[in-house]
Amino acid sequence: MINQCFLPKASMISELNFKYNNQLDKLNLFHNEVKDKIDTLLGETYVLTEVLATFKEFSDTLSPLVNPPISFSDGQIHEKDMTNKYDIYDKYFEVSRINEMTSGQFVQQYLDTSAELINEFQYTSMSRGEIAFILKAWEAANQIILKDKTPNVDFKLDQVNNTKTPVDNGERAIYRWKLAHHGFAIFMIFSGHCFDQAVKGIKEGGNEDEIIDWLDKGGHLFRATTACMEFGNSFTATVYRSVIRPDMSKANDEANLPNGFSGTQNFDYITWRKSKVALFQCVKEHKENLSEAIMEKVEQFRAFYLEDMHIHSIIAGRMVGMEKSLLQEGFMKPGAKPVKLTAADVLRAMGMMRVKETEFIIKK
Repeated sequence: MINQCFLPKASMISELNFKYNNQLDKLNLFHNEVKDKIDTLLGETYVLTEVLATFKEFSDTLSPLVNPPISFSDGQIHEKDMTNKYDIYDKYFEVSRINEMTSGQFVQQYLDTSAELINEFQYTSMSRGEIAFILKAWEAANQIILKDKTPNVDFKLDQVNNTKTPVDNGERAIYRWKLAHHGFAIFMIFSGHCFDQAVKGIKEGGNEDEIIDWLDKGGHLFRATTACMEFGNSFTATVYRSVIRPDMSKANDEANLPNGFSGTQNFDYITWRKSKVALFQCVKEHKENLSEAIMEKVEQFRAFYLEDMHIHSIIAGRMVGMEKSLLQEGFMKPGAKPVKLTAADVLRAMGMMRVKETEFIIKK
């Protein structure tokens, strides 16, 4: 079964209680592995055998990071309230919120989830381009944590008992589906932090290079959430309809939700969205005084933001086809006229809303 995922109660880096044991040493090892593998995995020459061998080596090296013991003090694990839509969503995706989470606990979870993703990449049909965005996000997240730190460069990983990846086709699909959401959440938390720092820098007249770097990191970390959704859908439409959809419907019924799962129940996305809104508002207010270099990074994020919804609509079309989403089905009353819009149609309409939302960025 999939490991549980432990995340900060408020879904923000700023709430972390900073305390490390050997997590920085592990992270530094991970960071060096990411940098080392980028050349092979993202190089100009694409030799499949070399890429597959690199994936295996990458996975074997980092496998001890999977399923580490994370200890918590009494009262740290938030008790779920099944009348709360966010807690219902977390319960399904096996996420627990941690009160006064330490940065060491968060980094340990980040390493665990990352190593699980690396192990599973080699068995999926994900494109190298999507994996590239996740590698860039890992590089950015690692740099954020390691900044001004001095880890032990001679640190060696101890072997631990790894989680067994499910062999059954349906269980493997659910494993990928939930693991993808763990990666999505972690990258969202990092991305929101970057945008918060960029907004602070712009408002306070901070260093331009630092603002540019925060925007670049925030954009790539967000784009990695899109790549995680590609990872999470690395199975056929038949498996989605026969395994994933019924599994979510069952969780829906057990929780007595009026409608199906949607982004409005994803606490990490909702928290990130507030940071995104604050960034757009800040750019609107200060646009005339922002340098071309800063605006280029805002435009880069805009491109990722629009592409995200486009890719989500493609995934919906591929997986759901002419059917409605669980959310749409939840709103349909017995005897009512059938809704002709597909799940992909709804996402395409949302994509057009994003175009309008961001058009101020490219207007002169």
